[in-house]
Amino acid sequence: MSRYSRLKSSSNATFSSMLARFGVVTVMNAKVYNLDPDFAFSTHNADEIVEHYLAEEALCTLDTLKVANASQEGPTKTITGGQYANPLIKYGKTARLEMQDALGNAEAIEALCGGLVEYDNSTMKDGRIALHVGSDFASTKLIIGESFFIDQVTGQQVQVTIVFYQFLPDSLFNLTQDAEGDATVFDMNGDLLTTDILVGNEAGEEVIHGEFYTVLERKEGSGGSSGD
Repeated sequence: MSRYSRLKSSSNATFSSMLARFGVVTVMNAKVYNLDPDFAFSTHNADEIVEHYLAEEALCTLDTLKVANASQEGPTKTITGGQYANPLIKYGKTARLEMQDALGNAEAIEALCGGLVEYDNSTMKDGRIALHVGSDFASTKLIIGESFFIDQVTGQQVQVTIVFYQFLPDSLFNLTQDAEGDATVFDMNGDLLTTDILVGNEAGEEVIHGEFYTVLERKEGSGGSSGD
């Protein structure tokens, strides 16, 4: 027997239409990667960058995040002039990505918080015997997240990919133990570095432009939340 409802057989909310008016209602799931020294961001567009890194093995998966906030500050320089010393030129922005994980994750702590995981085998798979926290700093990472935004017109979910090209972690790990308060959350914060990638211009050409991160339409089969 066939069954029917008012659910659409396919969404009529497209990524393009969603960007006209959208809501952000939940956190992303994400994968964390070491930067590939042989891969030049400045010769690839955002889709190509995502495709390249999704084919690599991730250091860890973040699928229990409570918040993941990307914020900007600036300008770092302001040129003023004229009789009223009005601002004439503003230059320079900085960006941060601040994440809180609801659960401790040894591989994430090593990748983003400066921790060191010790194993009882040379393959460094499973067999974890210690998590060390010292003075080490983590290197710059690439993060690919997957989430959904809400199309304001239709109310439908539209799947998106968010790529943070270069995330330099603060490499700080705070272990809070409190029997009566809220459960501990694990902070994984850091700076987003401006990264030159290829972006299309009004003439249909791809030109180099500096970006902190990009929100893309999620292609089928490219979800970032699947297991390692």
